[in-house]
Amino acid sequence: MADRQEIWTAMILVYYAKKLEISISLAAERLLADGGLEYLEECYEALHTQSNDDVINDLIEMAKTEKNE
Repeated sequence: MADRQEIWTAMILVYYAKKLEISISLAAERLLADGGLEYLEECYEALHTQSNDDVINDLIEMAKTEKNE
């Protein structure tokens, strides 16, 4: 059975895909490429206490920053 962190990460992935109007598989590829999934894993203890919108906005900003570097 999946643990809470895995379920939360999957939920964030789905909401991220919906917000960007892309497929879940493309969302996963993007988050893997820009370090977003690693960020979710490493910072879970703090992030899961924030609103989902805030977390997703953070991921979007991370992707923008990654592209500009």
